Amino acid sequence: MDNKTKITHSSFIILFSLALLIIVIELFFFNNQKEQDILNNKKNIAVNQKVTAVINDKINQMEVSLEVLSYGLSLKADKTAFESLAKRLIADNNMISELQYAPKGVITNVYPFDPKSSAIGHDLNHIRERKKGVERTIESKEVTLIGPVRLIQNDKQAFVFRKPLFDTNDQFQGFVIAISYLDKLRQQLPLKNFNYKIIGCDPDGENNVIFDNLSSAKNKIINAFKVQVPNGKWLFIVQSKHTHYLEQNVYLKVAMYAFALLICFYVYHREKQFRKQHNSIVAMNDQLHKASYTDELTRLPNRRFLNLQLEAIPQLTTECNYSIAIFDIDNFKHVNDSYGHDIGDEVLIGFANVCLDNLRSNDIIARWGGEEFILLMKNKDIQQAKEVCQRILDALSAQPIIAGKHKLLVTTSAGLGTFSSVNFDSISALKSIDEALYQAKNTGKNKVVTA
Repeated sequence: MDNKTKITHSSFIILFSLALLIIVIELFFFNNQKEQDILNNKKNIAVNQKVTAVINDKINQMEVSLEVLSYGLSLKADKTAFESLAKRLIADNNMISELQYAPKGVITNVYPFDPKSSAIGHDLNHIRERKKGVERTIESKEVTLIGPVRLIQNDKQAFVFRKPLFDTNDQFQGFVIAISYLDKLRQQLPLKNFNYKIIGCDPDGENNVIFDNLSSAKNKIINAFKVQVPNGKWLFIVQSKHTHYLEQNVYLKVAMYAFALLICFYVYHREKQFRKQHNSIVAMNDQLHKASYTDELTRLPNRRFLNLQLEAIPQLTTECNYSIAIFDIDNFKHVNDSYGHDIGDEVLIGFANVCLDNLRSNDIIARWGGEEFILLMKNKDIQQAKEVCQRILDALSAQPIIAGKHKLLVTTSAGLGTFSSVNFDSISALKSIDEALYQAKNTGKNKVVTA
């Protein structure tokens, strides 16, 4: 029986179709990813452009407001004129939280004024946290963006726009300052559907994080870009708040491969059942095949099996000699009549065992019918074959066969012949041997007679 696992045709079709399906789905995911990448690139560019436009617009507004304030103060620099002008500028520019005037770097005017959190009197030249930024602003002679910084006067995070003022002789006269709270800028950014992080440059310090809500975000970073601002650049790192398409694809792939594993498990279980059924059928067929060539009583090969062996002899391509003996148990009818057929069956079984104990493994002893047995011996001449037959007769007569409660001394007679495989004819061969057997029976029994 062949125990090798052989997949059935139907299971092969199932697995082949599953493999094709996986390839098709993988190609779909691959193409979909490429399309999504292209689409996301377009969206990223759009977000980049919108954020840059908003920031540039707000910075320009702040710079214009400071220009207007500095020009107005050049005409009239008293407190009343400052407050009137600052009020109009804040009404026109919603990004401005506070305006300041600092002659020689000392803040003297603030609008709107809050006595509890006023910066009036702060000397920017001598505040350690602001000194570096003040020096850089004066040196550049341009509007400088600082921040976000935590304001000394009210502890709020804000951006500080400073514009240096110079007289006609290019001598430093002071600053006009616009303050914008961080929350106002965030409200203006078109990033409501995103988590993002902004890293900026503070002239009073180093690169610092302006804003960051990425820490709890699980989506993949989809965009990073820089925006030019006065005296530096801001780096934006942006994430979508929605489930990223890559994450969706992972879920789909996990589901797909889980389904594929289930199919494989089904096919494995199916094939296991098929193999079990196949092995059962093969085993049953082997048993039936063996039974069809085995004598049910003695478990020796039967007449059908021996006929196949005899028919195969003339088909051999090389010449061989065969010796054939027919045994017939002496007085077997008397045993059946005297002790019954059950005892007769025990005698047949005992005779079969004696033959098996005295033969080579390649010799064939078969029950031909009734109490007749035929022995087929390959490559033995007549003398050797006769010795084998005589050994069986001696062993049989030397020890009684135990049949039920009886111990019976049994003998047998044998006819023997030797033949070549060339032009072998089983009918004529058996006929001549049977005649020799008949002679053995008629001349005293318990002997071997050659044909």
